[in-house]
Amino acid sequence: MTKQIWKNYFDIVILPPAPISNYAIKLSKGLSKYGTAWTLGARSYIPHISLYHIAVKPKFFNACILQIEKSIHNFDPGYLRTTFVESNILYFDKPGWINKLYMKIIQDTLPYYDWSYGTDASWQLDHFPENMRKIGSHFIKKYGTPLVGRNFKPHITLTSFAGAAPTMSAKKARKFKFRPSSLYVCELGPSHSCQRIVKEISFT
Repeated sequence: MTKQIWKNYFDIVILPPAPISNYAIKLSKGLSKYGTAWTLGARSYIPHISLYHIAVKPKFFNACILQIEKSIHNFDPGYLRTTFVESNILYFDKPGWINKLYMKIIQDTLPYYDWSYGTDASWQLDHFPENMRKIGSHFIKKYGTPLVGRNFKPHITLTSFAGAAPTMSAKKARKFKFRPSSLYVCELGPSHSCQRIVKEISFT
């Protein structure tokens, strides 16, 4: 699909290995029969696990990247494991190491957040479960994202439905596990999708 980039709005992400990416792409394409706005692919709408969505002005981008490099230097990530698929989401488990990682990234890069960007308008909280909305609104004001605390659930978004989401029962996902060696910074697009990778940052 054609790239649709929200300029200067980024996502700090984990990219799963090829077997999981291919599985997610297959699941995404399978949902197209329900009427979807887009499907995952290898070159745009790239399968990813978001850690922090952050708007950064161009003049501060390089400094933000340097901060991420410092923040994760010698960080020792563990494994992530697939758990279940619910509607348009492929979920992973939430081990302690990923909680430490995403909060460290948020706290260390927050000074670079461009609050004038208007990112709060990109979050449609009415699409969130009711128990996530109030705390999500609080975290948007504090961090620019609702996906913090209990709202942070490691996942790959498989697609966005063009209309009302169909009713589908949750099911167990195919079993995968992996240990990331890098983080990536990607440019965002519709539904906070990963449109293009702009930087790889190794943990070592």
